[in-house]
Amino acid sequence: MARNIDSWQRDVITHMLCSKKRLTTSQIAKVAKCSERSVTNIRKNMRLFGSARSPPISPGRPPSITKVMVDALFDHLAEKPGLYVEEMAIFLFDEFNVVPSISSIKRALYRAGWSKKKAQQRASERNPQLRDFYEHKLSKFRSFHLVFVDKSGYDKRVGYRRTGWSPLGVTPI
Repeated sequence: MARNIDSWQRDVITHMLCSKKRLTTSQIAKVAKCSERSVTNIRKNMRLFGSARSPPISPGRPPSITKVMVDALFDHLAEKPGLYVEEMAIFLFDEFNVVPSISSIKRALYRAGWSKKKAQQRASERNPQLRDFYEHKLSKFRSFHLVFVDKSGYDKRVGYRRTGWSPLGVTPI
Protein backbone atom coordinates (compact mmCIF):
# COMPACT_ATOMS: atom_id res chain seq x y z
CA MET A 1 0.00 0.00 0.00
CA ALA A 2 1.32 3.41 -0.92
CA ARG A 3 2.21 5.87 1.80
CA ASN A 4 0.08 8.94 2.45
CA ILE A 5 1.37 12.16 1.00
CA ASP A 6 2.80 14.73 3.39
CA SER A 7 0.81 17.74 4.52
CA TRP A 8 3.08 20.15 2.63
CA GLN A 9 2.46 18.21 -0.59
CA ARG A 10 -1.29 18.36 0.03
CA ASP A 11 -1.05 22.13 0.63
CA VAL A 12 0.94 22.65 -2.59
CA ILE A 13 -1.58 20.66 -4.61
CA THR A 14 -4.51 22.53 -3.03
CA HIS A 15 -2.97 25.95 -3.78
CA MET A 16 -2.16 24.97 -7.36
CA LEU A 17 -5.70 23.66 -7.93
CA CYS A 18 -7.21 26.86 -6.49
CA SER A 19 -4.90 29.19 -8.44
CA LYS A 20 -6.00 31.07 -11.57
CA LYS A 21 -3.44 29.27 -13.69
CA ARG A 22 -4.74 26.16 -15.34
CA LEU A 23 -2.08 23.51 -14.81
CA THR A 24 -2.38 19.94 -15.95
CA THR A 25 -2.45 17.05 -13.53
CA SER A 26 1.01 15.88 -14.57
CA GLN A 27 2.50 19.38 -14.04
CA ILE A 28 1.00 19.61 -10.53
CA ALA A 29 2.24 16.09 -9.71
CA LYS A 30 5.77 16.94 -10.87
CA VAL A 31 5.92 20.12 -8.73
CA ALA A 32 4.43 18.39 -5.65
CA LYS A 33 6.61 15.29 -6.15
CA CYS A 34 3.72 12.84 -6.01
CA SER A 35 1.70 10.70 -8.40
CA GLU A 36 -0.98 11.96 -10.77
CA ARG A 37 -3.47 9.75 -8.98
CA SER A 38 -2.93 11.72 -5.74
CA VAL A 39 -3.66 14.98 -7.56
CA THR A 40 -6.80 13.47 -9.10
CA ASN A 41 -8.02 12.25 -5.69
CA ILE A 42 -7.42 15.64 -4.06
CA ARG A 43 -9.24 17.38 -6.94
CA LYS A 44 -12.19 15.00 -6.46
CA ASN A 45 -12.23 15.58 -2.66
CA MET A 46 -12.18 19.35 -3.16
CA ARG A 47 -15.08 19.12 -5.60
CA LEU A 48 -17.16 16.82 -3.36
CA PHE A 49 -16.27 17.93 0.18
CA GLY A 50 -14.62 21.35 -0.18
CA SER A 51 -11.31 20.23 1.36
CA ALA A 52 -8.34 18.13 0.32
CA ARG A 53 -9.26 15.35 2.74
CA SER A 54 -12.50 13.41 2.73
CA PRO A 55 -14.47 13.44 6.00
CA PRO A 56 -13.87 10.50 8.33
CA ILE A 57 -16.35 7.65 8.10
CA SER A 58 -17.60 6.45 11.46
CA PRO A 59 -17.83 2.67 11.66
CA GLY A 60 -21.13 0.96 12.39
CA ARG A 61 -24.64 2.16 12.25
CA PRO A 62 -25.67 5.45 13.83
CA PRO A 63 -27.03 5.21 17.39
CA SER A 64 -30.80 4.98 17.75
CA ILE A 65 -30.75 7.13 20.90
CA THR A 66 -29.65 10.70 20.27
CA LYS A 67 -27.95 13.09 22.70
CA VAL A 68 -31.25 14.92 23.31
CA MET A 69 -32.95 11.64 24.20
CA VAL A 70 -30.16 10.70 26.62
CA ASP A 71 -30.36 14.12 28.32
CA ALA A 72 -34.13 13.78 28.72
CA LEU A 73 -33.63 10.28 30.10
CA PHE A 74 -31.08 11.60 32.62
CA ASP A 75 -33.53 14.25 33.81
CA HIS A 76 -36.22 11.58 34.18
CA LEU A 77 -33.85 9.25 36.04
CA ALA A 78 -32.88 12.07 38.39
CA GLU A 79 -36.51 12.15 39.53
CA LYS A 80 -37.09 8.38 39.42
CA PRO A 81 -33.76 6.52 39.69
CA GLY A 82 -35.40 3.14 40.24
CA LEU A 83 -36.89 2.82 36.76
CA TYR A 84 -36.61 -0.47 34.92
CA VAL A 85 -35.18 -0.39 31.41
CA GLU A 86 -38.58 -1.31 29.95
CA GLU A 87 -40.08 1.75 31.66
CA MET A 88 -37.30 3.90 30.18
CA ALA A 89 -38.22 2.58 26.72
CA ILE A 90 -41.85 3.53 27.34
CA PHE A 91 -40.75 7.01 28.46
CA LEU A 92 -38.67 7.49 25.29
CA PHE A 93 -41.61 6.32 23.18
CA ASP A 94 -43.97 8.76 24.92
CA GLU A 95 -41.57 11.69 24.61
CA PHE A 96 -39.87 11.11 21.24
CA ASN A 97 -42.06 8.50 19.49
CA VAL A 98 -39.04 6.19 19.14
CA VAL A 99 -38.92 2.55 20.24
CA PRO A 100 -35.29 1.87 21.20
CA SER A 101 -34.14 -1.60 22.17
CA ILE A 102 -33.33 -2.37 25.78
CA SER A 103 -29.70 -3.02 24.91
CA SER A 104 -29.34 0.36 23.18
CA ILE A 105 -30.72 2.12 26.27
CA LYS A 106 -28.24 0.28 28.49
CA ARG A 107 -25.38 1.05 26.08
CA ALA A 108 -26.27 4.75 26.07
CA LEU A 109 -26.40 4.85 29.88
CA TYR A 110 -23.09 3.01 30.31
CA ARG A 111 -21.43 5.17 27.63
CA ALA A 112 -22.48 8.31 29.52
CA GLY A 113 -21.05 6.97 32.79
CA TRP A 114 -24.24 5.81 34.48
CA SER A 115 -24.57 2.41 36.13
CA LYS A 116 -27.15 0.36 37.96
CA LYS A 117 -26.45 0.12 41.68
CA LYS A 118 -28.12 -1.03 44.83
CA ALA A 119 -30.39 1.81 45.91
CA GLN A 120 -30.18 3.33 49.35
CA GLN A 121 -33.60 3.01 50.94
CA ARG A 122 -34.82 5.73 53.24
CA ALA A 123 -36.92 4.10 55.93
CA SER A 124 -40.16 5.92 56.65
CA GLU A 125 -39.81 4.80 60.27
CA ARG A 126 -37.08 7.42 60.70
CA ASN A 127 -39.62 10.21 60.48
CA PRO A 128 -41.21 10.66 63.93
CA GLN A 129 -44.28 12.45 62.54
CA LEU A 130 -45.04 9.62 60.13
CA ARG A 131 -44.47 7.04 62.86
CA ASP A 132 -46.87 8.82 65.23
CA PHE A 133 -49.44 9.20 62.45
CA TYR A 134 -49.20 5.45 61.66
CA GLU A 135 -49.65 4.50 65.33
CA HIS A 136 -52.60 6.89 65.59
CA LYS A 137 -54.34 5.34 62.56
CA LEU A 138 -53.55 1.82 63.78
CA SER A 139 -54.98 2.53 67.25
CA LYS A 140 -58.50 2.74 65.79
CA PHE A 141 -58.45 -0.97 64.93
CA ARG A 142 -58.70 -4.01 67.16
CA SER A 143 -56.49 -7.04 66.76
CA PHE A 144 -59.16 -9.10 64.95
CA HIS A 145 -59.47 -6.35 62.31
CA LEU A 146 -55.88 -6.75 61.18
CA VAL A 147 -54.94 -9.09 58.33
CA PHE A 148 -51.39 -10.33 57.92
CA VAL A 149 -50.16 -11.37 54.49
CA ASP A 150 -47.54 -13.96 53.68
CA LYS A 151 -45.34 -12.29 51.10
CA SER A 152 -43.53 -15.40 49.85
CA GLY A 153 -45.39 -15.38 46.52
CA TYR A 154 -45.47 -11.68 45.77
CA ASP A 155 -43.90 -9.99 42.76
CA LYS A 156 -40.72 -8.22 43.84
CA ARG A 157 -41.18 -5.55 41.17
CA VAL A 158 -44.30 -4.22 42.90
CA GLY A 159 -42.70 -3.09 46.17
CA TYR A 160 -39.80 -0.76 46.65
CA ARG A 161 -37.08 -0.87 44.05
CA ARG A 162 -33.85 -2.47 45.21
CA THR A 163 -31.67 -1.03 42.45
CA GLY A 164 -31.43 2.34 40.77
CA TRP A 165 -29.54 4.18 38.03
CA SER A 166 -27.12 6.98 38.84
CA PRO A 167 -23.79 8.40 37.63
CA LEU A 168 -20.65 6.58 38.68
CA GLY A 169 -19.68 7.40 42.26
CA VAL A 170 -23.19 8.50 43.29
CA THR A 171 -25.61 6.27 45.21
CA PRO A 172 -29.21 6.33 43.96
CA ILE A 173 -31.80 7.23 46.60
